[in-house]
Amino acid sequence: LARGGSQKDIPDMARIADFIKIHLPLAVLLTIGASLPAAKATPEEAEFYRHVAEQYMLAQFKPQDDLKVEVVASEISDNRNFGGKCEGYLTAELKGREIRQSSAVKLVCRKPNNKFTIIVPVSVRLLRPQLVASQAMAKGTIITQDMLKTIWTDSNSALAGIAGLEREAIGSRVKKDIKQGEPIHNNSFCLVCKGDLVSIEAKQGNLYLRTTGESLSDGNFNETVQVRNPKSKKVIKAKVSGGQTVEVVF
Repeated sequence: LARGGSQKDIPDMARIADFIKIHLPLAVLLTIGASLPAAKATPEEAEFYRHVAEQYMLAQFKPQDDLKVEVVASEISDNRNFGGKCEGYLTAELKGREIRQSSAVKLVCRKPNNKFTIIVPVSVRLLRPQLVASQAMAKGTIITQDMLKTIWTDSNSALAGIAGLEREAIGSRVKKDIKQGEPIHNNSFCLVCKGDLVSIEAKQGNLYLRTTGESLSDGNFNETVQVRNPKSKKVIKAKVSGGQTVEVVF
């Protein structure tokens, strides 16, 4: 016996042996389990949450004929086990005060015993229609429909009323050389151009007069140009009413 000890202090070898038999397999199992990698999300789950973030962002914009919205959510790591698609318990909200080109969507799962939050970075592009030349056009070229096309771009150019712009451009003449793909603006063409010999029409009641004159400025539909009468040399103001045609309004 050890000094100061007693027989009660001697371990019961039988009990120790029983303890090892019962608990050692469990200890080994726990050790092995701790060394295994954590369960991962399936690719379908990761893609599901990306899709939710994109659809949430798209829903923040009202449909408009002159606006397209492109939204791309960042890849979601599948190293995390989401425990499924959290159907019926998932909410989405914008992270931040306003939508920007680089934004983020906060997804929150409130499913009992499986609550989690995902922050999904999202890139947003606002695209608007732009009228461009489908081919190169030299100065003085009369524009036809096949020379124009519409593309969608995130340019900040003023693009309102693009359908009307296309209608005005067709039949007009190019004021300067235009390269293929170059944007077409209201000042890219003229329905009546400076130096043109134009038809001057004047209407008042049942009275109708028609003569010719020289345009002293460029103009498009419904714009005012100055026109000189070649005989009297008098300069008058008239509105463009068509190709090489102006109208005097009394």
